[in-house]
Amino acid sequence: MRSILRKSASLIFLSGLLIWIIGGARFAFPSDREYVTFIEPITEIEDGYWQNKYLPGVETLAIGIILWGSFFLSSFLFGKQSYAEPN
Repeated sequence: MRSILRKSASLIFLSGLLIWIIGGARFAFPSDREYVTFIEPITEIEDGYWQNKYLPGVETLAIGIILWGSFFLSSFLFGKQSYAEPN
């Protein structure tokens, strides 16, 4: 049981870190819109629009670390598995 909790803690931490890095590794609050700028080809004026896109914030990383810590620390509640010696 102890090793299962530790392996799942590592999986949760790595998945939170991976989602945060792939999403842009922002140290801000999560957002559901992104402002995209572009230059008009004829007039060469810079313009932009809001695009719907989920951008994970630092909370995603924090949740991964908190869950990792709670799973890892709860693994110490279970003793090491002992094997009986054969007769």
